[in-house]
Amino acid sequence: MFVYEKRLQHPVRIKNPNPKLAKIIMTQYGGPWCAR
Repeated sequence: MFVYEKRLQHPVRIKNPNPKLAKIIMTQYGGPWCAR
């Protein structure tokens, strides 16, 4: 067995969140039905 730790390689700091841009990025990754 193994233990999986979900971590990013680099720290991410979001100063100004942009919901419109996030929705566009999510539709590019997961299709139009992913980012609802």
